[in-house]
Amino acid sequence: MLATALVWGLAGTGAIAQSDTATPSSGVFKAGEDLYTDCSSDDEVVIEKCYGFIMGVFDTVTYMQDIGVINPSVCPVGNAVVGDVRDEVLDYLSSHDRSFSAVSLVVNALTDAYPCAEAEEAS
Repeated sequence: MLATALVWGLAGTGAIAQSDTATPSSGVFKAGEDLYTDCSSDDEVVIEKCYGFIMGVFDTVTYMQDIGVINPSVCPVGNAVVGDVRDEVLDYLSSHDRSFSAVSLVVNALTDAYPCAEAEEAS
C-alpha cells in the first residue's frame, strides 16, 4: 500500500516540475539527445553530470525492484562500474532515437545491457 502511494505521489509531482529548457509537449527534465551530448563530452564536469544522471536512474530502478513495485529488469552480474554503465548507455543512445526522455532510454539501455535472465544463469 505504501509503495503504491509512493509511486502515485511521485508520478503526480513529475507533471508539475519541468526544466527550464523543456517544452510544454515534452514534459521531461532531460531528453535523450541532451544525455547523449553530456555522456559523450570531453569535459570532465559534464561527464560527471552524465554519471550522476545514469546512477540516479540505475538506483531508482534498483529501489523499485527492491520494494516490489516493478519486476526485476536490470540485473548486473557482479558490481556495476559507472564507466562501464555509461559505455552501455552511450552504445544504446548511438543506435536509438534520442528524442525520447533520457530516463526511458537509460532504463531501456540498462535492461538490454544487464538482463535478469543472464544474471540468474551466472549465479
